[in-house]
Amino acid sequence: MVNKKGSALRAVLRYTRGFRLSIAASFLLIGAELAISFISPLIMSVTIDSVLGTKPLNVGWYFKWYILAIGGVDYIRLHLWLMAATMIGMQALAGLIRFLRTKLNTHAGEGSVRELRNRLYAHIQRLPFSWHASTQTGDIIQRATNDVDTIRRFNTGILVEFARTVLMLAVGSFIMFTINAVLAGITVAMVAPVVLTSILFFRRITRYDSEMEQAEGELFTVMQENLTGIRVVRAFGRSAYEMSKFNAKNDETCRRIIKVTNNFASLWALLDLLCGIEIAVIMVVGIVLVVRDSLTVGLFTAFTSYVFAFFWPLRGFGRILSQLGKTMVAAGRLEEIFDAEEERALDEGITPPLNGDIEFKDVCFSYGAVPVLDHLNMKIRGGATAALLGGTGAGKSTITMLLQRLYEPQSGAITVGGVDIAGIKKTYLRSRIAMVMQEPFLYSKSILQNIGIKFSEPDREACEEAAKDACVHEDIMSFEKGYDTLVGERGVTLSGGQKQRVAIARALTGESDILIFDDSLSAVDTKTDASIRDALRKRRKDATTIIISHRVATLMEADEIFVIKNGRVAEKGTHEELMGLPGGIYRRTFEMQSSAEEGGEEHA
Repeated sequence: MVNKKGSALRAVLRYTRGFRLSIAASFLLIGAELAISFISPLIMSVTIDSVLGTKPLNVGWYFKWYILAIGGVDYIRLHLWLMAATMIGMQALAGLIRFLRTKLNTHAGEGSVRELRNRLYAHIQRLPFSWHASTQTGDIIQRATNDVDTIRRFNTGILVEFARTVLMLAVGSFIMFTINAVLAGITVAMVAPVVLTSILFFRRITRYDSEMEQAEGELFTVMQENLTGIRVVRAFGRSAYEMSKFNAKNDETCRRIIKVTNNFASLWALLDLLCGIEIAVIMVVGIVLVVRDSLTVGLFTAFTSYVFAFFWPLRGFGRILSQLGKTMVAAGRLEEIFDAEEERALDEGITPPLNGDIEFKDVCFSYGAVPVLDHLNMKIRGGATAALLGGTGAGKSTITMLLQRLYEPQSGAITVGGVDIAGIKKTYLRSRIAMVMQEPFLYSKSILQNIGIKFSEPDREACEEAAKDACVHEDIMSFEKGYDTLVGERGVTLSGGQKQRVAIARALTGESDILIFDDSLSAVDTKTDASIRDALRKRRKDATTIIISHRVATLMEADEIFVIKNGRVAEKGTHEELMGLPGGIYRRTFEMQSSAEEGGEEHA
């Protein structure tokens, strides 16, 4: 646990890199501001004791020189406005210092957090697909927002308060000892129980903060999943169940927050009690000293103002430690993301032509302990159309992800044009492969921008040609704003078939050596399916096309069909060749789907 705390604290300090000069300058200005605030009560002390009274000048050298410089006590007695002008001047100077300090602090705090956000987002973008597949999106969002905001609050506020408290203790103790050693000793002695109490609560609150952050992450995940899958929730009437699940997580989060808040309340009450006892002791001892003429009224007045100024930030030391605990928890959660290893060699490797034969040679792959591909051997001719058919979990989508190097095979090799893709630059490989998934993702932008997402400025003519081939042009033109129609989040303003066809149009823009359609025609009718496939044959040129579908009618015109079962190629051939296999998987599937379609037509 100590190592984790030390690592988190080092991380918090590391986040300030590049802005430490501004932070150091801010600390110096805090010291100057505190010096002025501590000298100001001495103006009142001198006025009461020596200017209005007859006591000899009895202040430290750090202020005595100024009294002598402006003419001494006798001169000030004849020109009382000098003390008022001094007070106004010091407050004006303090205001200027406070302005400069706030400006520097804001620049350092917000700037460091901006760099943290940029670094975090860039790191997440470079993490491997396997990390994203195994990490809850809601938890990532919670860390990238709430936890980063906790770091921001620390950098812009708590760090300054911590520096102020430390400097307050140093400067305040020095000045109070120059006034009266007895009262100063009592004041400093009471610092120990306040700090000790804060540290004890710090350990407990840090643990509760960690539990609270975890609960909030789980709550974010439930919200994100519900909002993302709102159509499924409504379609299956799961609103009540989802609400119950959300309420349970919300109640748990609430309990954790209340636990943290109750501990804070106990801390504040105890610190108030300790500070109250301290002030009471100071008042009693101070009055005794004044009565015995061991302390002047003016110095006692100044000292009591120091005590109040001293204990307010000291009382806040508990809050500083608790916020430090929250910050360390947040930093620890962010460091868990930063510790995740980035995808290696994204821009390393060769860039050969990718229009040759695609071959899987004895490829094995598993997700953890779950085997998916078992010594898979498969060859797809370059420029041909290959179709993959198989049951759920057979490994069809895994084949395409291995081809894109989103995952790496545990054994075996995958070659394109005779070149092992393990030596091909990943960014190049993926840029030459266009993929359309069953659940396509569309951005909250216009249809034109979604189709032309590969380019900084979409070519409207090229996008329209692609939309025509995807059989979605007429649908788009039926909208009031045509291609400038804004698509809702995740494409919710479009039907399932329209989303798939827009995604297909997006894949057809630009140049690609390999086209992959992962069950991406499932939401369109058979007539549109046939039209799209016909357009693909005319448009794809030399591109190798891989089509995955559960619908045999979509696959039957492919140059070669591969039937995947238990991670291996169980059957392969053209439609006619596979139909000639009695009892074959492909033939049985075709006959079942044909019977279902005929039965549906008769029923209609």
